[in-house]
Amino acid sequence: MEELNPPPLDPEQIDPDPGAEPIAALTFLLELPHCLRIEEAIFLVSDRGGSWPGWNPHAIGHMAGFERALPEDDLRPRFKVHIKQTLIDGWVPLLAAEKAFPGWAEVKRPRRPPGPTSRGKDELRSVIEITTYELADQTPLGSDAGDQERFRHDTIEWLSRRLDEVLSFLNQYLVILAGMRDEWHMSALSRSDLPRDAPWKLTLFPMLADWTGPSGTLDVHATIRDDLPAERSAEEITYAIEAVHQARRGQAPFFQFVELYQAAEHHLGSGRHDQSVIAACTATEVLVNTLFRVLWVCLEREPTKLPGVLSAPFKNQLIDLVPKYVVGAPVDLNDTGTAPGRWYAECYKLRNQIVHEGQKAGAGEAYDAKVATGDFARWIGQELQVDPRTEWIKNFLDFRRVS
Repeated sequence: MEELNPPPLDPEQIDPDPGAEPIAALTFLLELPHCLRIEEAIFLVSDRGGSWPGWNPHAIGHMAGFERALPEDDLRPRFKVHIKQTLIDGWVPLLAAEKAFPGWAEVKRPRRPPGPTSRGKDELRSVIEITTYELADQTPLGSDAGDQERFRHDTIEWLSRRLDEVLSFLNQYLVILAGMRDEWHMSALSRSDLPRDAPWKLTLFPMLADWTGPSGTLDVHATIRDDLPAERSAEEITYAIEAVHQARRGQAPFFQFVELYQAAEHHLGSGRHDQSVIAACTATEVLVNTLFRVLWVCLEREPTKLPGVLSAPFKNQLIDLVPKYVVGAPVDLNDTGTAPGRWYAECYKLRNQIVHEGQKAGAGEAYDAKVATGDFARWIGQELQVDPRTEWIKNFLDFRRVS
């Protein structure tokens, strides 16, 4: 974060050079599910690298809405954050719950004093206006708008990716604030923690004479499918209940793999890209080790050899032991033309970079990791050594859930 100090803006320098590249400023308005106890704060965060060509500190300060020039000539702004807090007046009832279970409508409301943790009258909430800056030609504004459908798709995709970046930065800020006082309720936000519609507006600098900045709302929960049937079938409900019963009895060996794979899906749809990659990679490790244990029982293999297989390093398991005991094909992790190679390159290596090097995964990288995980599991099912005793495993791995 750059300290905003003198000198004041010079009116003679507040405009960029005539040849300066236009800058696009995309602003989102986000309501947080809790209060940060910050009455108001405005700050600017810059990226590494040189400043925008043709933009001096006075021009950047004026564009960002500050009254002073920015202190460094090589400043490259990335985010501007404006935090304010407001009061939510009155109790918001759980209307859906009260309609489904009418008895709850008569429950006496708790009386709590007003304050940051109050759920009664005058609850404090924080609202954040956060802007992300980038060169205009790197946005949909720099593409051909002739194909309106394609342009609309690219614009929505760009807005969605920028929202993910905004949340990623905002979460870094929230984590630091939470850590200062051990405030566990201020955990990192996902899309599902926000109201469904996020207002946004786009501004171009320097402003063109005929420019009318677009604005609208972005569906933050866009991964919620709208094509689902109104009701699940009785068979599906019964199957799910029985699956849980079997898991609790220890009779559903692949249940944990399904849980982890679904967690990867959920984190991806919620904008938690690092967690999605970690969950997807862990799901594969659990799947492989579960396969060893299950196949040892189904195929009546020598029990004394199993501990050595399970304790082997995971990479050795994939290269040497999976071809020997699970599939009838070699595993070449260096061949990205195969499902194992793609998973190794797009999921396993990325997970290691996140965990060991502190790198951050992008939305596209997290999606590729999840898809590669599903493809790898399906490949194992297709290549599984043929035996009537393990046909159910092949059918499970080829099920549509692994997609």
